[in-house]
Amino acid sequence: MPKNKPLKLIIDTNLWVSFVISKKLNLLDPLLLAGDARILFSTELIAEIQETMTKPRLKKHFGTTTLEEMLSAFEPFIDLVTVKSIVNACRDTKDNFLLALAKDGKADYLLTGDKDLLVIKKFGKTKITTIASFIETIKNYR
Repeated sequence: MPKNKPLKLIIDTNLWVSFVISKKLNLLDPLLLAGDARILFSTELIAEIQETMTKPRLKKHFGTTTLEEMLSAFEPFIDLVTVKSIVNACRDTKDNFLLALAKDGKADYLLTGDKDLLVIKKFGKTKITTIASFIETIKNYR
């Protein structure tokens, strides 16, 4: 992990939802607090998180201000990227916006549990991996 510039991370909606439900939002704190990472967001990702949190089966886990509270807590570590690229590389076309964010944000990692994305493994310079694999990778650099 380069010390001179922070890693650029995209965290997929499924992980944000899992973090909030399991109360493990602090999983990446050591990396963020050390200045070793930045979290990339786009308006599309924020909209997807909001939409997911309001689904009937998940709504019971989230208050009306959960997303705002989460974004506020992570604000010092967030870079909002304006996505201009159009990408058609994922077998689930609904996930292409994340690959466009990876491209335009020059992301180092896309963290996800989505098999449609994980099968790609690498998109440009962005490694697509699970949170568990990513945590193992960064442990090796400490």
